[in-house]
Amino acid sequence: MIRAYGGDGIGYSGTEWKHYLQLRHYRSGTVEAVIHARGWHQNRGDLNEYYSAPIGDCETVEYVIARLKSMKCGESKAYCDGWQPELTATLVSIGMTESLPSPDEA
Repeated sequence: MIRAYGGDGIGYSGTEWKHYLQLRHYRSGTVEAVIHARGWHQNRGDLNEYYSAPIGDCETVEYVIARLKSMKCGESKAYCDGWQPELTATLVSIGMTESLPSPDEA
């Protein structure tokens, strides 16, 4: 999950929204990053929206976060910094580096 916001989805309260970053691998060999914005409200049920996340050329977690911060999902921002530890841990676990080495380390 990369963002959660809104009401509790009950009665007159606003819709509860959660954004998930998904990496999808297709039979053709293409890999696409997609943000799944899932909303729920007692009166309207499930709401699902999908947005293409152009992060395929990002080399580091730092670049992924910068790209996600610049995105919108409808009228809402796609990403919230509060989810940075989980996103970083997930991307590092699949082999992505957190950031490029500093000039001192290169």
